[in-house]
Amino acid sequence: MIERRGPDAYREGAVTGAADDGDTTERGTPHLATTLAEPTTTDAPAARRWWFPLGVFLLLSVVLALVVWLTGLYLPRAPAHAPPAPDIRGGPLIEGWVRWDAGWYIRIVRDGYFYIPGTQSSIAFFPAYPILLWAATRVIGDHVWAGMAVTWASGLAVALLFGAWCRARLAPLAAGTAVTLLLAFPYAWFLYGSIYADALFIAAVLASFTLLEHDRPWLAGLAGAVATAARPVGIAVVVGLVVRALERRGALRLSSGRFAIPTGVHLGRVRGGDVGVLVSLGGLASYCMYLWVRFGDPLAFAAVQGAPGWNQGSGPRTWFKASFFEQILRVGRFDVAKLVIQAVLTVVALGLIPFVVRRFGWGYGVFALAVVALPAISTKDFQGMGRYLLAAFPCFAVAGDLLADQPRLRVLAIAGSGFGLLFMTSLSARGYYLT
Repeated sequence: MIERRGPDAYREGAVTGAADDGDTTERGTPHLATTLAEPTTTDAPAARRWWFPLGVFLLLSVVLALVVWLTGLYLPRAPAHAPPAPDIRGGPLIEGWVRWDAGWYIRIVRDGYFYIPGTQSSIAFFPAYPILLWAATRVIGDHVWAGMAVTWASGLAVALLFGAWCRARLAPLAAGTAVTLLLAFPYAWFLYGSIYADALFIAAVLASFTLLEHDRPWLAGLAGAVATAARPVGIAVVVGLVVRALERRGALRLSSGRFAIPTGVHLGRVRGGDVGVLVSLGGLASYCMYLWVRFGDPLAFAAVQGAPGWNQGSGPRTWFKASFFEQILRVGRFDVAKLVIQAVLTVVALGLIPFVVRRFGWGYGVFALAVVALPAISTKDFQGMGRYLLAAFPCFAVAGDLLADQPRLRVLAIAGSGFGLLFMTSLSARGYYLT
């Protein structure tokens, strides 16, 4: 069995992604830029092999499909939800996956983008997922089935890429725990068929970091461009890739002390090819250019968030969550519970970020902080944070590592998360607005 690599394994002199340069981190602080060599042992347990995340993903795919199907057949729909759409082929087996924003994505594929200032408009939804949905529809011939296929394939990529990322950094049990926690997260049904862009975004994020770790910064930038074209928070990928690229070259100057803080950059250690990670800005820049040319406002996607119905405008009320506290005082128990759960999970994710920095480095720490904090700041009541947290994959890795030595807590966490996923999937299939 391969030993688990704790923080002390990443002190000065540890193997880095730029080992051929002989670069090391200054003043004995953790470099955390480790080699990605696969385990060389042949008797590694299942959690170290590629088929473990594949098996977990396929198993949950079948289980959740059954949950959606049986929910549609036997359980009542949400009181305020419309009846099933008559034009969805597959009936209850499929209809439960087509909820809320799914209609926006399908409308974009059918009719293109539109923007009416002050009203909910389709330009709020970034283009990477609709483009793939359009292409898949040309092959499959049905928008709903095409959207589910794109999401499912993206979710499969998430499982395999995250599994490989964890295998390179964690002991077998920790890697298996991390993968299971992500794939069985209570809001993970967005990886298995829901017509949302989250699975594609996470897959692109993982691909970009994986390519960078294999010293392919230009390809990493291209994968990152898909991420920035998939969701507004994609800017977190750009920042994370830049910091990680510097970190791999030993170019970050770090302060002394147990928790080293970046204080500068050794530009002389940066290679010319490393600028390839900046290509990741291309997805966001291209969409802004499109909005500017067609609608005269490159940031229209941000302006439309404050439209009536969405009410996610910026300002102190949003930043300090005035709506969140107002709803806790006046709305029903279900609505309060779904917001409080997402708020608690957001706080937990933020609390794990120092462990991410210490365990995996500043590149992953900065990415995790941005991908959690940016939507947390921009939401008025934490609604949506459940699925946004899926992108914070380093937090799941740290959680798996922390739980690896706590057998009872590990089993409790996985079982509770899995039960939550089944329950939430059923509620979503019935038309409840959860996240």
